Amino acid sequence: MVSVPMMTVVAVAGFNASSGPGLGLIPSAEAAQGEAEGEAKGEAEGAAKGEGEAEGRAEGEAEGRAEGEGEAEGKAEGEAEGVSAKLKKAVRRPEGYTPYQGNVADLRAKGEKLFNDTSLSSNGLACATCHANGAGYNATFKNEYPHAVAMGKRDFGMDMVYLDEMVQICMVAPMAAEPLEWGSEELAALTEYSRVQQKEFIDKQ
Repeated sequence: MVSVPMMTVVAVAGFNASSGPGLGLIPSAEAAQGEAEGEAKGEAEGAAKGEGEAEGRAEGEAEGRAEGEGEAEGKAEGEAEGVSAKLKKAVRRPEGYTPYQGNVADLRAKGEKLFNDTSLSSNGLACATCHANGAGYNATFKNEYPHAVAMGKRDFGMDMVYLDEMVQICMVAPMAAEPLEWGSEELAALTEYSRVQQKEFIDKQ
């Protein structure tokens, strides 16, 4: 009766003390430590990988924003430049320029028709679109030409503007068309009719 429990105790004690590879039911301290270290290493590698991905995304987003800002700045600079250098030169009186000479009354009559002609523009505008009944002129319009004109200075870099140059500026800027041929009857007619507009503007002041 006593021997059975004793054998049981010995067997159990022998079982617990055994470290043979065949049993493996109770992990050793070394195995537990190895598993812990493995888990810690895996977590560290995962965290580092996550940080790397986050940094990559952040760098990509920063580069994308920088590129977008660069494009926006480039676009802004392009818009600020406005008129091309070619057109800036085209609206200026050429060297040795001599205006077309003709009958003043005939030029004014032709100029009035051209003043209301939308076919001169590429956007459906005519001179009269902005200047019907003397509207749309700045106060400086009363000054004798050549004189300083805000649009001429701002968009074309011209300190002083002749009246026929002002006609050309309006052709290029508001009306989005090519300037008239220098020395042409059309340019002389519009210029002469603009003198009529100027006189009427002065008389209203």
